Amino acid sequence: MNKEVKKSKILRRRAFILGISKSLITGIVISKLYYLQILQKSKYGKLSESNKTKIKILYPERGTILDLYNKPIASNQIDYQLNILKEKKKYISQTVQKLRSIIQFSKFDLDQVKLNLRDENLSDFITIKKNLTIDELELFELMSNQFPYLLITKEKVRHYNHDENFSHVLGYVGYKKVNKNKKLANLKIGISGVEKNLDAQLVGTDGWVKLEANSRGIIKKEIVRKNPIPGMNIKTNLILDIQSRVMKELKNINGAAVVIDCQTGGINCLASSPSFNNNEFSNGVSNQKWNQLLNHQYKPLLNRSIAGLYSPGSTYKLITALFAIEKMKININKEINCVGSLKFGNRKFHCWKKEGHGIVNLLGAIQKSCDCYFYELAKSINIDELSSFSKQFSLGNKSGIDIPNELSGIMPNKSWKKLNRNERWQRGETLNTVIGQGYVLSTPLQIALMTARIATGRKILPSISKVKNREFEKMDISDKGLNFIRSSMYSVVNDFDGTAFKSRLSSNYKMAGKTGTSQVRKISLEERESGVLKNEEIDYKLRDHSVFTGFAPYDNPKFAITIIAEHMGSGSKVAAPIAKRVLEFSLKNFLSYV
Repeated sequence: MNKEVKKSKILRRRAFILGISKSLITGIVISKLYYLQILQKSKYGKLSESNKTKIKILYPERGTILDLYNKPIASNQIDYQLNILKEKKKYISQTVQKLRSIIQFSKFDLDQVKLNLRDENLSDFITIKKNLTIDELELFELMSNQFPYLLITKEKVRHYNHDENFSHVLGYVGYKKVNKNKKLANLKIGISGVEKNLDAQLVGTDGWVKLEANSRGIIKKEIVRKNPIPGMNIKTNLILDIQSRVMKELKNINGAAVVIDCQTGGINCLASSPSFNNNEFSNGVSNQKWNQLLNHQYKPLLNRSIAGLYSPGSTYKLITALFAIEKMKININKEINCVGSLKFGNRKFHCWKKEGHGIVNLLGAIQKSCDCYFYELAKSINIDELSSFSKQFSLGNKSGIDIPNELSGIMPNKSWKKLNRNERWQRGETLNTVIGQGYVLSTPLQIALMTARIATGRKILPSISKVKNREFEKMDISDKGLNFIRSSMYSVVNDFDGTAFKSRLSSNYKMAGKTGTSQVRKISLEERESGVLKNEEIDYKLRDHSVFTGFAPYDNPKFAITIIAEHMGSGSKVAAPIAKRVLEFSLKNFLSYV
């Protein structure tokens, strides 16, 4: 009996403890529910609302780039894109696999998807395919019920209107992450050329759209949007028709061309050949394509007009002659007898014409491009003074043109050689310098700018962007000296003995200019004695470059032009005829001093 009483007491105690525990648990649950439903109602209500809304960043339409006559040379076109909610990114692989039955995915597309997955940005969406075709859009619409959490959007993307004609000067756009905390992963910015230099004006301001989604991530409707603000349209000094004509002339030629408005400094043409298709860069270029361009033997990515370095050849004789008049006060009528070579020290310096030019004065030396005359001048020239004088004409200095990656070239002097070669300057090197060979290297832009300054007597500065009311100060050069150089350049083109006589203009306008041959290889003594090989008889990479620079009309300069045709021989053979055709076209269609 005692045992039964004892057992009963134990059971009653356990029931009591269990009842107490249940009451405590119930109390805790009730308290928690009160906390969540009453006290935290506002907070979690907001969170619940945020889970229903999704943000899609709207990227701005990039500003249009126009030529001088308001013709678009870089604009935009609609790009249809396929997006997936970030919260559904775990389904991307199977989604893409399923989509491949109706949409084509390249290796580059698949690589971009992987990159987009790693990007942090403000948008609740990840782009999984760009550049959808009309056919792909139609197929997707028919099967859209199978992809309820995918969203089709349209963006305005950069489009370059004229094939490869403006690729180097305009540059291209690309993706770059901006803003440390709030990244816009798909914002396109200028990477090179005008696109980079004027990016701040062209880029615009982003917008957004808020969308309502259900618990399954299916977009139901648009709630509100803030439209992006387009970038500014930019007017340039480039002339579409001149640039196109030049690129046609340079077809199958490696080289460059520059056309400058002598009155404004406006760059009407800045061409480099071979070129590349900058539309391929608009949505990101593949590594394969990039490496192909980067390693191409003819360097299509190199903007030769501002970063190609060439010996100016005989075009530099214009500066040597002007220096001799201004600083050495030479008698321009003094004559020398060119016999085809000149001995200086233990070396013999040769004229390009083996038999020589006979009796020539300074005018004749420029007209016929006599090397020996300038060798004779070089005997009395201080290289440091010549170098300093040359820089007034932009040689050896960056011009300050408003696109990136311009090179300064080389205008050597004693300190330059000591610094770069750790050697003393040799007097014989001055003889090479005065004819534009040796260490002298210039860009086509620098040579064109030199010509524009000679033509006008003013410190012309180049500009691709349109700048109003530009005035340039007068150069510290005598009118007498400049007039002589101009008349000599006229003689080069328009006198029968001139090296560019065959390229004189056929219109009523007259051109002044100077031919040049940019030497690529050193001609050995053995070769000279046995007979110098013709350009076409040697390996392509060792052939001389063809150079011409000039301006027109002669009596009121409007255009300065420089043409460099790589490995094409003498300036009179290729570069001068191209300049003639381009100037005739330009004068006929665009001769305006406004």
